Amino acid sequence: MRCLGLRDYVAMTRPVNSLMSGLGALMALLVYRGYTPPGILVAVVATATGYLSTAASMLVNDYVDAAVDAVNKPWKPIPSGRVSRETTRSLGLALAVSSIVLNALLALAEPGLGWLPALVVAVYTLVGLAYSYLRAHWWSHLLVSLSTTGPVVYGYVLAGPPQGKLAFTAAFTVLVFLVTTGREVVKALQDVEGDKKAGYKTIPIVFGAEASRRLVLVIGASAPFLALVAYAFNGSTAFLVLILLAAAAYLHQAVKAYSRPTDKKVLEDARVKMLASMVLGLVAFWASGL
Repeated sequence: MRCLGLRDYVAMTRPVNSLMSGLGALMALLVYRGYTPPGILVAVVATATGYLSTAASMLVNDYVDAAVDAVNKPWKPIPSGRVSRETTRSLGLALAVSSIVLNALLALAEPGLGWLPALVVAVYTLVGLAYSYLRAHWWSHLLVSLSTTGPVVYGYVLAGPPQGKLAFTAAFTVLVFLVTTGREVVKALQDVEGDKKAGYKTIPIVFGAEASRRLVLVIGASAPFLALVAYAFNGSTAFLVLILLAAAAYLHQAVKAYSRPTDKKVLEDARVKMLASMVLGLVAFWASGL
């Protein structure tokens, strides 16, 4: 076995995804504060929270999915033997605890913020970890979708929560939840072979490929409508333009996945580009107060 390297562990935290969560939490806070910068301590904790919570869930997921990845993706660090499975789990749990502790310390350092942000972080961190251990249930996909709404909800509570923003937050959260679910189903369509061997009950396995591809298409078609609903509550022109572009791009990939549900290369391309459209949607959220 090769000498275990720090680079592999860092890569397993999905730095881009984790950083996106961290910046998402910080930007959500700024949006809800009317783009008024928070104190340095609050800003650092918000960014670190998003990163650590996401990184923790990624590591624990790789630990739990080691057997499945040995079939679906044998080149990954654990199946290939480049990292220790047990160390991966321990590191993931340590990062999860760190994100909660940081917010508990922030509540003590900044009494005006209260304990609600720390509670929200604890709940979302547990949801992110729980998914990995509940893969035997098809509804575990929804836990992933729920966890991705974390930066928006966390930013909302850390900022106050501000008056007049609840309806917009709820509408945008529903949009994030649904488009993440669609992307999860596309990913599950790719991984049917390994998931079956592991005994996982994913949406495609329980309901079939035909129902799954229809679900992806329905979610894609609903994205523009939900984007308009969010805009109606509190959007700006910048938000409207960007969110509709993101919704259209997402719908295009949903149609592609619907058309070729058994082609793994097409599904992978659709999954990656769905993520890109979701990043654009996040930028739209950042611009919602302009």
